[in-house]
Amino acid sequence: MSRLSEIIDNHDHLEDLFALVKHYGVSAEFVAHAMMDEFEHQKKEENEEMEQEATHQLMEDLQQFCSRF
Repeated sequence: MSRLSEIIDNHDHLEDLFALVKHYGVSAEFVAHAMMDEFEHQKKEENEEMEQEATHQLMEDLQQFCSRF
């Protein structure tokens, strides 16, 4: 599968996930904390620099987002 196909498929799956989250009224704070926990867990297991940098930037953004609550 090409990288472009993976991106498109992932985008479609995220839309489905967001629809479920919205339907059940899951809070953004809960989702952000769950994502941060998972990324911290992944960061411990992975050693690829590009993924770590992207994860690090996303973690910083999520932490700023959570601080608003």
